[in-house]
Amino acid sequence: MSDMNVVPKTVFASRSGKSTSAMVTSPQDAFRFMGQYRRDGFRIGLLRKVRGVSIAQILAIACLAGGGFAQAAANTTVRSTSKEVQQSIYDPLAAAFDLFASDANAPKLWVRGSKDLDRAKALLAQFQAAPGHGLPPSRYDVETLRGMLEAFTAKPGLQEAQKLERALSIAYMRYATDLVSGMVDPESLEARVHIDPARINPIQLLHRAAKAENVGALLDSLAPTNIRYRNLRAAVLRMMEQVNRGGWGDTVESGGLAPGAVSTEVAKLRRRLMAMGDLAPEPDLSGVTSDPDIAAYDERLMGAVAAFQKRHGLTADGIAGPATLRALNAPLGMRLAQAMLNLERLRWRKDRMSGRRIEVNQPDFRMTVYDDASAPVHDARVVIGKSERRLQTPEFNDQMSYIVLNPTWTVPRSIIRREILPDMQKDPTFLERNNMILLRGGKKIDPATVDWKSETRESVSDMGVIQRPGKGNALGNVKFMFPNGYNIYLHDTPSKHLFASDSRAYSHGCVRVERPFALAWLLLSDQLEDPGTMIEETLATGKETNVPLERPIPISLLYLTSWVDEAGVLNFREDVYKRDEILARALRANS
Repeated sequence: MSDMNVVPKTVFASRSGKSTSAMVTSPQDAFRFMGQYRRDGFRIGLLRKVRGVSIAQILAIACLAGGGFAQAAANTTVRSTSKEVQQSIYDPLAAAFDLFASDANAPKLWVRGSKDLDRAKALLAQFQAAPGHGLPPSRYDVETLRGMLEAFTAKPGLQEAQKLERALSIAYMRYATDLVSGMVDPESLEARVHIDPARINPIQLLHRAAKAENVGALLDSLAPTNIRYRNLRAAVLRMMEQVNRGGWGDTVESGGLAPGAVSTEVAKLRRRLMAMGDLAPEPDLSGVTSDPDIAAYDERLMGAVAAFQKRHGLTADGIAGPATLRALNAPLGMRLAQAMLNLERLRWRKDRMSGRRIEVNQPDFRMTVYDDASAPVHDARVVIGKSERRLQTPEFNDQMSYIVLNPTWTVPRSIIRREILPDMQKDPTFLERNNMILLRGGKKIDPATVDWKSETRESVSDMGVIQRPGKGNALGNVKFMFPNGYNIYLHDTPSKHLFASDSRAYSHGCVRVERPFALAWLLLSDQLEDPGTMIEETLATGKETNVPLERPIPISLLYLTSWVDEAGVLNFREDVYKRDEILARALRANS
């Protein structure tokens, strides 16, 4: 057993060939500083007081073109609401334009004459196509601007030209800012989202517009250019086309769907999977009969069902059970809305989706490591925080800077109050059996001297509990540190069986990693000739040891419920923390 009062050792090793047994001590609180997240620059805040909306109601945000989208919206119940908000009289975008236009030499951006309105029309066309980015044209007053443009065309005038120029410029800045930073400030959401998106000064936007020859190219340059955003946006555009073509077809009822079965529901299943792209088109739906309304559940169909299950995070067994049918029968309009929400999330992270990094996508319950060329080099299943709000894993960005072998676990006070106190009241040997020591007022005490029956959640507030390294430690044998203000990190776990579950929200907020030593080996391989031997030798000491990373690696804790993977496959996941609903409500408030 290690002495909890001994300062943990720190390994400093490199490819110099020197023995890794050389250890030097480091301060006990090394690397344990509070993360700071700057939130400056221009931003549009969230209008908070709105009624609740569901994920499908995001469709009400976008004034989507074409009759098919009206049909998609009609397939979901949208409650008509009025905005219960107080609009501020001050408009920072209007103020930015007025400052820009106060210069007597300021160029005209959109209305350069009664016969030179091509740039104004091109800008309106970009606004009208905003749903392709998951953005609502109504946010940019498209109909009002079109009316102003038509009125100016019919009766040109200096005052009318100035009003139109101002209105178009304000709408342009709003749209451009949405493309750069997203529609809503993620920090303003009622969720554990701590992300500081890229910002751009609105005056700079106006100067860029003045220099741009092509309006479409200007706005395309402001949207995220990383492959993740481009691929998901392409999927959104395809789904918009599918809505116009009538959607995915009939939903599938349970019953008669076992492998080998022949039924009308199997025929519906085949047709729906073809429409979704999971099953290649075939001239004969049946396999055993010429009747197109009857089909067989054959091996080919099982493979298509398995492909569908895999991209929805389900067990890929090829059996269309209840969970598979729920995902399969989700309306196309709902999936389109879900993908649009995730375009917003990707805009928040436009500068953090490339190069060497670690990503933990919480709804996917998976961690992926990328190399410098942004190619995935390692992935693993993870367990994230429980769905209870206070235990949810937050979203944020940081830098992983060191690894801890043989970690101790300092039990959070909330767990002492809620879990350890009841355990000790039932079994006074609980701490001893779990290799834990008890502290009170910062000093080690014998648990047997405490009258646990009389203790309360309030009275144990000065108690501390630390679990020594070793078998049964809640952090396992290794943890991966990126010091932050939320006390969140990645770590090993003795509860390996949880990785077999499809849905893995079981922790108190930290992220438990499958195959943690494969991750440790990968992170140390560019600074050690033989990281495996060093890890084994250090673990054998039983002493808590910090191993700094000579090259810290960026890490992002993401929340994507829809994305296109490296194989070009569109994925969807369940909204485990209901953050899609929160984001949909925020987008509706700002539309």
